[in-house]
Amino acid sequence: MSNATLRSAVLATLALSAALLGCGREPAQPGIASAAPIGVSVEPVREAAWVAGFEVSATIEPSRRALPGTVLLGRVVEVLHDVGDTVRAGAVLARVASGEVDARLAQAEAGVAAAQAAEQNAWTMRQRLERLAARQAASASSVEAAVAAHEGARAQRVAAEQAVAAARTYVGYAEIRAPFAGVVAERRIEAGDMAAPGSPLFMIEDLARVKVEAQVAESRALGLVPGQAVEVAVPAAGAAPWAGTVDAVLPAADPGSRTFTVRVLLENAERRLRSGMFARVRLPGESQPVTAVPRTAVVRRGPLAFVFVVAGDSVARIRWITLGPTREQAVVVESGLAPGESIVVDPPASLADGMRVEAR
Repeated sequence: MSNATLRSAVLATLALSAALLGCGREPAQPGIASAAPIGVSVEPVREAAWVAGFEVSATIEPSRRALPGTVLLGRVVEVLHDVGDTVRAGAVLARVASGEVDARLAQAEAGVAAAQAAEQNAWTMRQRLERLAARQAASASSVEAAVAAHEGARAQRVAAEQAVAAARTYVGYAEIRAPFAGVVAERRIEAGDMAAPGSPLFMIEDLARVKVEAQVAESRALGLVPGQAVEVAVPAAGAAPWAGTVDAVLPAADPGSRTFTVRVLLENAERRLRSGMFARVRLPGESQPVTAVPRTAVVRRGPLAFVFVVAGDSVARIRWITLGPTREQAVVVESGLAPGESIVVDPPASLADGMRVEAR
């Protein structure tokens, strides 16, 4: 076949396709209208109130994030968890050895033992003088001095016990613990490293609930209130949108961009959403009437889409349509259909243009 002949064939095919699209349907197959009717579900196209929302880009963040560390200066002797581990609240992440803290605890415990012995000795002396005073063998002033000595010894014992409690608190700092249940997002130490007071050693993120903070223009943000339901699209986590709730609209606007920060919370019990994921927050706007059909009624052919329209002759005809946004189980039809027309809501695979149908 010559190049000229091939070019002519291609042009003829394109012309036929354009003609089919222009008339809005595909030709019926020969003899198809005379076949027995197919039972299908038919519904009229209705006009629905559609909230014309808007989208803003955001990033998934954990609902809580903490950087546990220690107040001690010591060597890390054990690291118990790594990045990606799920930990419970209070779980030990690492341990730090500090000879100074151990020595302080031992000193405090020795002080308690000495204070207890002194208190017991003062108590014994007090009892002896009180017995002697009862027999007129000791003066009242000596008894008073013994009572004061006993009370002083008791106060010293209480102070020594408080010193032990404080020392044990510092010993507790030798164990770096998770402040809440979550996931280890970062580990910044290795066994053998020196831990410095106040330096973060881990990053813990709570992903049971996540948040997105979006910058929204002041004209739109003022209409949002805490508790309002919104949708969040996370392309990396699937096509279906996530149900979110407006947690807060921060009261101060950015003076440069004139935008408010809107915080939205998402439940994430299965941990499918991770920190740093890209998200699009779909915020509600004003309601407007649209033509919408069930998603099951739409048949797709690559980038094109059509529905089967049933007229008064009970024959299904293909109608090419232009689709708009999709929400839950409905899709907006921007052109090609009008309210009141009847369509097949769940066309079987065997249904073709020109077939007779029977509503069931």
